[in-house]
Amino acid sequence: MKLPEAILVTGANGQTAVHLARELLKQGCKLFLIAHERTDRAEKLVAEYQDKCRLAKCDLSDFDATKQVIEEYVKETKQQILGLVHTAAIRSFDAMPLAESDPAIWNKVISQNISMAYNILRSTLPLMLKQKQGKIVLFGSNVTRTGLPYGTAYAAAKTALANLTRSVAWETAEANIQINIVSPAPLLTNLEEDYQGAYLTFRKEYFEAYKRTHPAHKLVSLDDVTKIVIQLLDLELTSVSGEEIYVTGGVL
Repeated sequence: MKLPEAILVTGANGQTAVHLARELLKQGCKLFLIAHERTDRAEKLVAEYQDKCRLAKCDLSDFDATKQVIEEYVKETKQQILGLVHTAAIRSFDAMPLAESDPAIWNKVISQNISMAYNILRSTLPLMLKQKQGKIVLFGSNVTRTGLPYGTAYAAAKTALANLTRSVAWETAEANIQINIVSPAPLLTNLEEDYQGAYLTFRKEYFEAYKRTHPAHKLVSLDDVTKIVIQLLDLELTSVSGEEIYVTGGVL
């Protein structure tokens, strides 16, 4: 396996991103971590891997800020970013049915999820095209095929990202760039660390309902998803692109 020397990870303070980043660092990759508001988990990684890991705060829904922070990293480190893992997302935090939803929340969830993906791709693809090589993994969700009651904006945005992946795969194939989207079912994380109130209750109920349908009655492990993402980052894997890879443990 040959991984990109420098990999950009967005949503870098999330439990999934931190778990993945730690494994990539163990394999010798240099990481550029981008987080928005919270940075406590990412800061621990930087402290542990000071020579291999950098952290920046950035609102990825702002294109100019996104482009600038990436350009500064490349200029300062002289590293070519040939790997990108985009985990950053915002959810339908009102947890309401569409008929009762807040239009402002709907617009924010839809526009920011799609804009963040566009901005990070628009800022990194020119670098990869110049090198004629690149590996990109977006994070989707199994809700692209199941839907998500009380989370319609999030489900719609993730479906848009899946189609974005397919479109960009066509556009970049001749430049030896592969882009895929990994769409897991609910991941085994500590919900209390990131959510509270009514939305925490919604997430817990959704996760319990999923486990009841799972043949082994369990959530998807971070280890499983991490292994799949690392495989997709392998520069020697050149024929897998434009795919949506579901990780559900057999739940359709």
